[in-house]
Amino acid sequence: MIDMGIMKAFMSLGDITQKDKLSDEAIAYKEKIVFSTMKFNIPGWQQPNDWNSLTNKKKLERLDKLQSV
Repeated sequence: MIDMGIMKAFMSLGDITQKDKLSDEAIAYKEKIVFSTMKFNIPGWQQPNDWNSLTNKKKLERLDKLQSV
C-alpha cells in the first residue's frame, strides 16, 4: 500500500516547482500522482467519468481536496 502522506508530499513538491498551478503540465503532474496512488491502493479504481471534460481549475480543486485530507 502506498501511504497517502507520500502522495501528499509529492503533490506539495509539484506545488513548489510549478509556477502556473493551472497549466496542463502542473495538472498532469498531480493527476499522475493521485491516479497512480488510487489505482495501486484500490484495485479496479478508475478516474472520474467527467474528468476529461473538466477545466483545469475544477481539476485542481478536486486534486487539492485530496491533498488537504
